[in-house]
Amino acid sequence: MNCLKCSCGCDKLSKEELEQIINSSDRVKDFLKNETARSVFRRLTYPEEDESQPSGSRQRPVGKRPKPQAIKYLELIEKCEELMKKADLSDEAVEELANHRYMDMELAERLDESTAANRTEVLEAIVREYSNRLCETECYEKFISKLVKAHEGKLKIEK
Repeated sequence: MNCLKCSCGCDKLSKEELEQIINSSDRVKDFLKNETARSVFRRLTYPEEDESQPSGSRQRPVGKRPKPQAIKYLELIEKCEELMKKADLSDEAVEELANHRYMDMELAERLDESTAANRTEVLEAIVREYSNRLCETECYEKFISKLVKAHEGKLKIEK
């Protein structure tokens, strides 16, 4: 009997569900379309604050650790996609995104300089850029590796 629970929730997924997430993770575009994959990635990479935190010490003070770059990329991708889905390409909405604290300066300038005619194209370019950056992160590689190990049965996964 396995009493250990995984913080990302992969222990609650069937082998078929894990396989689907692994397959969608081969291409970042497919990963971004898979809500379950994004949720598991987020929980694995940056667990929620309500989870028990270890007690602090001088070397490791109590508190939430800084947000990993991979999660910042994912958040920006989701914000761009949200704007495109809502078709809210107003100057105010775009300016708010361009001023987002995690937005790269060069990409923010491109977005600021965009017109209503090419805004969707610029947002799609930003999604592509941050998608590429996301898949190059160590967090993303560890995510795929952990899911593959779980799928192979190295971790006992039961639904």
